[in-house]
Amino acid sequence: MRTCDILLAAYNGERFGPALLESLLSQTFQDFQLIVRDDGSNDGTLQMLQDYAPRFGGRMKILTCGSPTGSAKGNFSILINQSESEYIMFADIDDVWLPTKVDDTIRLLREAEAECEEDTPIYVFTDVTPVNTDLVPVQDSYWKYKKIDPRAGQNLHQSLICPVMLGCASGMNRALARLVAPVPATVTGHDWWALLIALAFGEVRYSDKRNLLYRLHGGNASKPKRVSLVSYALALNQFGLIRHGLNRRIEQAQAVLDRFESQMSPDKVQIIKNFVAIKNQGFLMRRYSWIRGGYFYSDVPRNIAMLLGM
Repeated sequence: MRTCDILLAAYNGERFGPALLESLLSQTFQDFQLIVRDDGSNDGTLQMLQDYAPRFGGRMKILTCGSPTGSAKGNFSILINQSESEYIMFADIDDVWLPTKVDDTIRLLREAEAECEEDTPIYVFTDVTPVNTDLVPVQDSYWKYKKIDPRAGQNLHQSLICPVMLGCASGMNRALARLVAPVPATVTGHDWWALLIALAFGEVRYSDKRNLLYRLHGGNASKPKRVSLVSYALALNQFGLIRHGLNRRIEQAQAVLDRFESQMSPDKVQIIKNFVAIKNQGFLMRRYSWIRGGYFYSDVPRNIAMLLGM
């Protein structure tokens, strides 16, 4: 068994996929298996993957699609169920991994494991470099680009409202993977779900090292956009979208309770219950609970938008 499984949820990645696969072949740490599932692409993605498979020397496993899931979350959920390795990383088909990415992530996971009790669920994440379609940097740091404070990723209150990490820049150990699978249909993302479980039961660590080129383009599953007062001021007439986003987060928090409430510590259960209760509260009480509970974003623009639109 390989030390690490890299899970690649592919969909219409014929254009950018070769760059990712070449970057995986160039990793300084090669004791990994690449498990790929194409989710019903209508371009040449599957053929491209099959053409690359021999170059991985038996370390690339391509799953048959069956019925498309229609989402990265659903695709990754299937992939997580296929993994048995000590560590897991998520890959997006449009990114490029710098040579030490796998090495850096495993080192971060092992350092955390060495400092924690045995079988502690651990989730780690790093910063990345946001680039355009031609791999030209648009900012030196994704955290700067999105006005993210990575420390919020170690805080359950804030992580319920906003994920500060990217799945493609993350890793988790086997102890966490056992809890993550299967990924509920009601959660927003497989990576966010994994982060919340790690905060409920284990440890979350991060590094400011940037070892991935994260392509920003119209096809990104997460639709990344720059955070600024101007962008959120222009969107303040879309209060329905803000409320919809809050309700999705509440559904995800409820999914944590539905599966794990009896196993979690009382203080963490209460943090999540207080957040879930916001959905049924009135105008003033909703805002009071949000502020009192500390369910804040890392930046002022999004906090203002949430305060006005929730």
